[in-house]
Amino acid sequence: MEASLSNITKLSMLLACNKREILIRVIGIIVVSSLFTFIEFGFDYSGTKFYILLLISLVRTALIWNGSMLIINFTLLRYPIFKQPGKLIVSQVVMLSLFVIIIENGEVFATENYAGLSLNRNAKMAYYVGSLLITFMISSIYASVAFFTQWKTDMLRANALEKANLEARYETLRNQVNPHFLFNSLNTLLMMVGDNPVASKYVESVSEFMRYMLNSRDKEAVLIRDELKIAREYAFIQQSRFGDKLKVIFNIPENCFHYAVPPLALQMLIENAIKHNVVSNEHQLKVKVFISNNNYLVVENEIRPKIDKEPSTGVGLDNIIKRYLFLSDKEVIIKQDHGKFTVMLPLFERSI
Repeated sequence: MEASLSNITKLSMLLACNKREILIRVIGIIVVSSLFTFIEFGFDYSGTKFYILLLISLVRTALIWNGSMLIINFTLLRYPIFKQPGKLIVSQVVMLSLFVIIIENGEVFATENYAGLSLNRNAKMAYYVGSLLITFMISSIYASVAFFTQWKTDMLRANALEKANLEARYETLRNQVNPHFLFNSLNTLLMMVGDNPVASKYVESVSEFMRYMLNSRDKEAVLIRDELKIAREYAFIQQSRFGDKLKVIFNIPENCFHYAVPPLALQMLIENAIKHNVVSNEHQLKVKVFISNNNYLVVENEIRPKIDKEPSTGVGLDNIIKRYLFLSDKEVIIKQDHGKFTVMLPLFERSI
């Protein structure tokens, strides 16, 4: 599963260093390092040498504990739990093992040179094996917290998407008394208009728009190519109504056609611009649709709010935002400045 929730609710939030977390770490470091020191040397050394060994153990444990947390954060962000579990496990095992070995080499060096102890091969192996076991045990606890937090987040996102889809489906179906009857009526009307090319094009556009609306209502995402095609049909329908008072400018290169967006999202944003702004001879409404450099589908229009606002269901823009919580790690960006209203939809690659 793949928005202001973002990327595993931003991993830094998963394992945040709040006061409770800091306290747990400090206590854990003291307890673990003290146990290691007592188990390995507690009954053989006392005085200054024992405190040097305890200090070395404290530094070792603090480095391993905090370093392991950084590694867990990094790997979870790079390899999402539910998408790439194999790569996540392998990368964590390899990176944690190498990290622990490096730290243990430092501890062995400090023990022999500052505490004045000579460690044989078995003692060194005990250092490495013990540290690895403790590291993987603590890392497993944190990884489990991350797993269940992500699972809970995905469940909330799934519920939000289901609700958003139901709202969109209701909005779509509300005016559909009998789709087959409407299509047959449009076909009959198309024959009646005969040689009038403008009327024929208008009827064809309405028919195509309705067909697309019905075919895409159960999909989570559609290709930009298909969404752009139907948005052009919708723009033609509205321009037939408003004439030169409305201008919709599309500038989407073909190399972006493989990206995806929620169905009817582009049409909803164009409709939103028309619904909430003045469209008149004095004030032509320009709606620009283009792709930004950072892969966002952008819909931009000048702000000229209507005095008498049309009734709004509150479904359109809010519905798009809710669907993106589930569909993408990036969030919908809404800006209102310099007299312009801009909505930026993140593009994502998806099997349709």
